[in-house]
Amino acid sequence: MRFWLTFLPEQERTLRPTGIHLFGLRYWSPALSPDVGRSNRRLLVKYDPRDMARIFVRRPSGNFVEARYADLTLPSVTLYEAVAARRALLAKGRQEINTRAIVGTAIAQRELVDAATRKTAAVRGGGAGRPKTNVDGRGWGSLRGIDSSKPMPFVEDTE
Repeated sequence: MRFWLTFLPEQERTLRPTGIHLFGLRYWSPALSPDVGRSNRRLLVKYDPRDMARIFVRRPSGNFVEARYADLTLPSVTLYEAVAARRALLAKGRQEINTRAIVGTAIAQRELVDAATRKTAAVRGGGAGRPKTNVDGRGWGSLRGIDSSKPMPFVEDTE
């Protein structure tokens, strides 16, 4: 685990009484309770951009502690989704942006993209009412079905 942690991106954050705040998301672990208010030092926080549901905080003792969303009922999102969701909330003029709002917006955006992907796949997969042909829209035909391993006789047009 320590080896894996060395490759994760990191930032320094201050431990507040409400937990660690990173990219607008709030994290907490009971193991951090003894450190609250003891030091003004910033703590090293490591995170996996593919799964922002948990972070790893280096305590003053040097050991890493896993901290999860303060609201454990929320699903995991990626860093990209969290940043995009936060940006969308700010663009809408939202004043109060918390972990629940960011994750909820990220999940809604994810569902929107998934629905669009399914719709595109259905259309590309051969929409109803359109016959399937081997000829493209420009009338050039298709190279599908040609076996290049077999020799073809070359016939020269002599007109």
